[in-house]
Amino acid sequence: MDLKDKIAVITGATGGIGKELCKVLASKGARVVAIARTEEKLNDLKKEISGEGHLFFPCDFTKTDEIEGLVSKISSSLEKVDILVNAAGVGVYKTIDEVELKEWTDSLAINATAPFFLTKMLLPHLKKSDKAVIINIGSGMGKIPTACRSVYCATKYALRGMTLSLAAEFKGTNVNFVHIALGSTLTEFGPLTLKEKEEENLKGKAYFTPEWVAKKFVEILEKEQFEDEIELYPSDYSEKQ
Repeated sequence: MDLKDKIAVITGATGGIGKELCKVLASKGARVVAIARTEEKLNDLKKEISGEGHLFFPCDFTKTDEIEGLVSKISSSLEKVDILVNAAGVGVYKTIDEVELKEWTDSLAINATAPFFLTKMLLPHLKKSDKAVIINIGSGMGKIPTACRSVYCATKYALRGMTLSLAAEFKGTNVNFVHIALGSTLTEFGPLTLKEKEEENLKGKAYFTPEWVAKKFVEILEKEQFEDEIELYPSDYSEKQ
């Protein structure tokens, strides 16, 4: 796919991976529609993205009415969508005794329900693209059951199941679905701070950098054919690839 003039909707646009992806896509000539929880961070992102015509929308994915309002704004601003990357996510790593019900409902809303509704509601716009692709960022935790991560694993299993089911449903059409099982990345995501992850990295634990991940995602988008599922783990890849 030639990314020039493509319209790319990115959720979690102010996070470590989302921000870098917005920047790289914009540098390739794509028109970015950046979505994040707070307007303040979106305003900061505006200063970092090159080019014109980009759109910035705040949205709280735990609130269905805000998702509906978001889609309404996108629909009134754009005739089509070529790329949708669901990068927004939340990680709750607790035992079932410790986890609160709101953490469960919010995790499902952000990690699984929002990608489902955004895909469903933007489908008319995606169908107008010559070749549309939806990338859902999953995790190894969507394939490997892990103690003390029941909430996170449940949402990532759901996201993976949804993505692969839709890939089968739309097989042979212009709409493509890609699930990426992504390994640990040097961002603020999850229970560890970025500083703690950097310290672990220095001790030998493998992590991706957000910059590497963003460039890898762009490589995937630029291919002529899309795989339904791709696994990216730090132990298998290096900065040189």
